[in-house]
Amino acid sequence: MTPIVEERARRTAAKGGAGRPESDRWLEIFSLFIHDLESPLASVKYLLGQIEAGKFDTEKPIHQRLLKSSQIALDRAESILYDIMAVARAGDVGLPVETISLVPTAVIDEALLLIAGSAQEHDVAVTFTNNAGDIPVEADPKLLKRMLDNLLYNALRHTPGGGTIAVYTEPGKEAVFIHIKDSGAGLGEIDPARLFDKYGQTDLRAQGKHRGVGLGLYFCRLAATGMGGTVLADDHPKGGAVFSIKLRKSKG
Repeated sequence: MTPIVEERARRTAAKGGAGRPESDRWLEIFSLFIHDLESPLASVKYLLGQIEAGKFDTEKPIHQRLLKSSQIALDRAESILYDIMAVARAGDVGLPVETISLVPTAVIDEALLLIAGSAQEHDVAVTFTNNAGDIPVEADPKLLKRMLDNLLYNALRHTPGGGTIAVYTEPGKEAVFIHIKDSGAGLGEIDPARLFDKYGQTDLRAQGKHRGVGLGLYFCRLAATGMGGTVLADDHPKGGAVFSIKLRKSKG
């Protein structure tokens, strides 16, 4: 395992205290993991709410999808907990990255299943178009899943009821892009680069602006960098915001 390259600067002076920076780094990592647990738990919570209200019917296809989504969510939560233990045992202050050659379609499909319950609850339609075919990329499947979870839930929180989230892949010369476009208000005056800063969301909230999910977008940048890729954000020409994951094409 190789840890993601970390940003360790600008801590000591800001925080003060000789032992503080190390504890801050550990707090950062565990905060990322805990944040990632919110999405899968939200899916399970919605299913339990349907059961409690007597609305769950195993004969309905949509409820069968909700059940599958919750099962995937629990598997995802278990995986995140195992990642926490792996980091603690390794003694590395960083996220473990293990890239393999994979076609991202299956990972995207699983992420869409995970968000199905919450999307239904918020009356938001989610679509997927695969324009990249079966082109393999270099990625860590676990980290890619968590990146997609973060970006999909970010899009969901900023898409009004009756709106849409369009997920689509795009082949490039040396990379494959995974785009997540929402039909919300867009980024507006927010600097896209600020969204992925660790402290960017705190600053944006102080200015009365907000277009993220806490440390989730910072995690996405760390994960993308660790896989040799990039994560980007911008306003879409047709309205709304679009977040994009750029992954290297596999040479194998």
